[in-house]
Amino acid sequence: MSEFQPRSGGSATQTSKLWVVLSGIVGVLLIVGIALGAGFYWGSSSKEQALITANQAATSDASKALQATQMAAPPANADENFQTFWEVWNLVNKEFYHTEPIDEKKMMYGAIRGMLQSLGDDFTGFQEPEAAERSREDMRGNFEGIGAYVEYKDGQIMIVSPIEGSPAEKANVRAGDIVVAVDGKQISEVIANLERDQALAEAIKLIRGPKGSQVVITVYRTSTEKQIDIPIVRDTIPLISVRSTMIGDIGYIQLSEFKQTSYEEMDQAIAKLKPNNPKAIIFDLRNNPGGYVNQAQNILGRFTKDGVTHYQENSDGTQKEYRTLQQGDAQELFDLPVVVLVNGGSASASEIVSGAMQDTKRATLIGEKTFGKGSVQSVHTLSDKSEARITIAHWLTPNKRAIHTLGITPDYVVPFSDDASQYPVECILNRTPADGATACADSQLFWALKFLDEQQTPPPPPTPTITPTPGK
Repeated sequence: MSEFQPRSGGSATQTSKLWVVLSGIVGVLLIVGIALGAGFYWGSSSKEQALITANQAATSDASKALQATQMAAPPANADENFQTFWEVWNLVNKEFYHTEPIDEKKMMYGAIRGMLQSLGDDFTGFQEPEAAERSREDMRGNFEGIGAYVEYKDGQIMIVSPIEGSPAEKANVRAGDIVVAVDGKQISEVIANLERDQALAEAIKLIRGPKGSQVVITVYRTSTEKQIDIPIVRDTIPLISVRSTMIGDIGYIQLSEFKQTSYEEMDQAIAKLKPNNPKAIIFDLRNNPGGYVNQAQNILGRFTKDGVTHYQENSDGTQKEYRTLQQGDAQELFDLPVVVLVNGGSASASEIVSGAMQDTKRATLIGEKTFGKGSVQSVHTLSDKSEARITIAHWLTPNKRAIHTLGITPDYVVPFSDDASQYPVECILNRTPADGATACADSQLFWALKFLDEQQTPPPPPTPTITPTPGK
């Protein structure tokens, strides 16, 4: 993703670092790994600084604009606008009944959250220092925990998917599981009356822990309508984003997120596949919540030599064009047919890639409509190591389609099914058959293979039956 140079100027306590990130599914995060959502990357590393330098030219205009505003003095009418705030602050300190000292920092953080929430944007938010530090740990390339993506939905903590090879996956934690309790402590009580970011952070505190320690998570499994206790021994979870294999004579590449090293991992995956002379590629972006914009540009640069990846539209209506990149040891897949698999968990940077591939006819999209995350955020590390995430723009596909809240409809809509009798596929990347089944199954992968192998197109999904309202 495009990053901006850390800002300079001001005192040491005022200096903050800024990166532009393209966020993933709101509320999604790696358990014990990412505090505000997969696709949000908080903090810095030497590799990130190299990426910042490499992309400085592409982001200089926006960088200058943001640098100009960051260290600006308070607005002239600040005293007037904050008069009421300070009146209430003083009333609380003077009159509020309390037997322990009032936590003014907690009050301040609450005020910041309220300010950002008032903007009505799900992707603009605030992260306290402790949660921000957990996220910075993730930037080091691994974390210790159970290894799963979760999201906050309808007041509950829900598993989006376990990370492949993680303790969560080995313990049979499944997508769609609702986390009811952790070591007997009810999640509903822990997150009661908390907003999204706080609820996720509190859930993380319970679930995360050092390698070798055990945690028992209680989940409600929606598919069986049963509550299950799942003991899990925590481990170190490497953040590998790209996996690949051959399925017959077709190359299969799965990208789980657009992280700092994704295009480097992509090059390694392509180099591993090339000696097998694949006749086509299946590029799996399902449940990929997004990540860095420059990674999306680079990933597209492996499939297309040159072209528009997306346009960024700012508040004043101006648009900036972004194009493919070939940083690093760029491996080429320019001439092979490609099918891209997407679903409702494909968001943000995943949608940049799939939208560009669809608009330019470079690939055929198969699966389900994507999430619809068409906004761009900047992340600021503040003086006390807390972090603020601000939506700074929306983006459009190469054909200037706005996908925010709308998503991208695949060329062939194929609802997911794991019915092995209808959609048997090879068990790949450590997958094993479901309980009671003798083969792996995946309707979307099944039809991608049929499309590339036999030029067969999937049937249209069934039309929903509408029952007439009596008397009309």
